[in-house]
Amino acid sequence: MLCPCGSNEKYESCCDPYHNGAAVAPNAEKLMRSRYSAFAMKNMNYIIKTTDPVDLVKFDRTANERWMLESEFLKLEILQSSENENQGTVEFQATFKHMGKVQTHHEVSAFRKINGNWFYRISQ
Repeated sequence: MLCPCGSNEKYESCCDPYHNGAAVAPNAEKLMRSRYSAFAMKNMNYIIKTTDPVDLVKFDRTANERWMLESEFLKLEILQSSENENQGTVEFQATFKHMGKVQTHHEVSAFRKINGNWFYRISQ
């Protein structure tokens, strides 16, 4: 099957190695793509694992898990991606269907690299 992240690669050679712990995302964009795929594959553990540890207190697992399970993820578009040493930014649009309604979420996400691993920062 094609990877949900939109890379046009097979899932097994794209985001699955990140999801199963065989590899870590090498940059902020790959982490963003792998997190989108984790939502599509209903893998909340990966979402938790790749959220900045400082920000986990802001993360509502129950609400996110409910939303993830009720949603069908249709498309990810990366609009812009940049990195500067241990900081990264990814602008994206995610299209999904929730409760029968197609919606698009636009976000400029921040990422932080800690000890060689990239993490998603929860915005205020």
